[in-house]
Amino acid sequence: MRPILRFDVVVTMDRNAALTAAADALGGAGGWIVDHSLFSDVMAVIRFALPGDRVGDFGRRLDASGLTLDPVATDGPSSDEVAGLLTLTFARGTGDLKREVPAFQ
Repeated sequence: MRPILRFDVVVTMDRNAALTAAADALGGAGGWIVDHSLFSDVMAVIRFALPGDRVGDFGRRLDASGLTLDPVATDGPSSDEVAGLLTLTFARGTGDLKREVPAFQ
């Protein structure tokens, strides 16, 4: 069974900037997004995979972008792939994110 990481971050920055920062931090650390769920502008959940020895790098990259983990992530014992879950809760979310849907015929 693979180890599973779970990180929760309360975000005060813009939602789109936070999502971009999380994706960039993950890609820069050698990981990739497996799946995601967006809950209006209140929360985002990102499932990811990452080499175990790059967890600390991922945490440092998130911290540098303003998304601070508590506690700080440390590297795993090996380079085996680990699965993870990053939950971003947007402190300024209203729960009422509307999107324009174009008319179609």
